[in-house]
Amino acid sequence: MSGSGRRKARRVRRFGGVDDLAEARWRAVEARDGRLARVFVYAVRSTGVYCRPGCGARRPLRRNVEFFATPADAVGAGYRACRRCCPERDQIGDPAVASVVAVCRWLEHPDPDRDLAAFAAGLGWSERHLRRRFSEVVGVPVGSYLRAQQADRVRAALRAGMPVADAAYEAGYGSSRAFYDHGARRLGMTPARYRSGGAGERIGYTSTVTPIGVVVAASTARGVCAVRVGSSEAALVAEVAAEFPGALVERDDGGLADIALVLAGAVRGGEDATLLPVDLRGTAFQVRVWEALRAIPGGQTRSYSEVAAGIGSPAAVRAVAGACAANPAALVVPCHRVVRQDGSLGGYRWGIVTKQALLGAEAASRTP
Repeated sequence: MSGSGRRKARRVRRFGGVDDLAEARWRAVEARDGRLARVFVYAVRSTGVYCRPGCGARRPLRRNVEFFATPADAVGAGYRACRRCCPERDQIGDPAVASVVAVCRWLEHPDPDRDLAAFAAGLGWSERHLRRRFSEVVGVPVGSYLRAQQADRVRAALRAGMPVADAAYEAGYGSSRAFYDHGARRLGMTPARYRSGGAGERIGYTSTVTPIGVVVAASTARGVCAVRVGSSEAALVAEVAAEFPGALVERDDGGLADIALVLAGAVRGGEDATLLPVDLRGTAFQVRVWEALRAIPGGQTRSYSEVAAGIGSPAAVRAVAGACAANPAALVVPCHRVVRQDGSLGGYRWGIVTKQALLGAEAASRTP
């Protein structure tokens, strides 16, 4: 109650215009949020095991994780259930969470004529309250979850060679216009080019061994399109090739020698990799974030909220974190320079130890 006797309005969390479902799921994994046990599962490529979000096992590296809506989806992709958390067992105790899970399963199937109000009533909820509960549990609004599912279906259909118009309808878009207005920009390139997997593109790559591991850099004729960090060159090259399945990806150590030198120097804090030309594919929002990151001087950091404010979207802090997690070019887009509001490191696609090493090297190189 306020001093005037009026009841204070309860604060409701607001979400920015751009939401990242994968980032919300990763935060749940980091927090071991057991409420989401049946909302999704996560699988670890390096172990071949899938777990529920609340699993007590050691947390994997973000780059090794992929998400699935159901245990059956994870099994279909070749993963086996974790023996510690037994994610294949149904363990929903909260009726409200069970309703949210039901909405998730409903949204995962294409239906341009879906009626959330009627579905909510069938579960014993008003649409308004179910939407609020959904956002609290899942981490993104109903609309964002639906758009993410549609985008996944479009990608799968285009990769299978389906014509663009058919892929749009298959994904649940009511019309081609709806797809081009809301779905096409999520592909990071034109639908036709995505369907071809970058067909006709020549991508050269090179690698160099550094104190943080193997660094693989790939470039088109326009600029750097990918930089990955890890322990296995073969795995990193395979990851780049999978991203551009229709392109010719081949080693070009001679043509990319200068890029390799710059990246090797950047790892040690002595070179500025943000000066390299880039050819990055992402949504309009992601590109805005990446450009802002490239403007952060070496040896300095910015918080996620500072980056969001800097691009004119102060409410999109979570979306900024999602763009950092989706960064395809380490060092060239220095997402390692983005930290939490309290100064702690937060997450990093290539591992916290790597992030700490990069920041330390940059700070040391600028110490008089």
